[in-house]
Amino acid sequence: MVGTVVKIEDDEDDAVYSVITALNLGRYQDNKCINELKGYLLKVCKENDVLAKLRSLMGEHARDVGLVVSQRVVNLPPQLLPPLYDALFDEVSWATEDESTEELQSSFRFKFYLIISKIYKHKSVDQIKGPSRSQDEAIMYIKPEDEVFHKLSSWSFSFALPAQQVTTNELKSYQFTGLVMAVEASKVSAFRKQLHLLIDEE
Repeated sequence: MVGTVVKIEDDEDDAVYSVITALNLGRYQDNKCINELKGYLLKVCKENDVLAKLRSLMGEHARDVGLVVSQRVVNLPPQLLPPLYDALFDEVSWATEDESTEELQSSFRFKFYLIISKIYKHKSVDQIKGPSRSQDEAIMYIKPEDEVFHKLSSWSFSFALPAQQVTTNELKSYQFTGLVMAVEASKVSAFRKQLHLLIDEE
């Protein structure tokens, strides 16, 4: 197992503020949660060309895929994101040599990462053509790192989620949306650099 859990030292509640890990889809393919996740994603993916790639990634190529799980409290300082992801990908790299068996080492030699997240997508983005609305305007990323993952992804798709109560006028024109992204492992170095730059700009 690789990853990091963030807690506050001397916190009486022992509360978890952030967790980040990468799970081999093939290694955990018999897990009920993973099977339910696969079924759900295949159901909500409406793009035929992407559906074939998704089915392949979660099927015969599952052992090459790392499912990135990253959850945290809303107000976690964004400055923690680069070191958290640096630690995760460093651990993945070390695990390919340091795990106790060749089978375990091989389970961390990912070729792809699968990221499942949530965004706000402009309600009229699918009807707008041409340069009248930029990608930045069309999508509001809840997690800063998702913007980088999205840019580097080999393919992605979005799907509608149950509407949430809108707290600002800015969000009234946006739909709460799920986002699935497949990122080649060879893009990790670029992701780490771009995430550092993005957070440094904020």
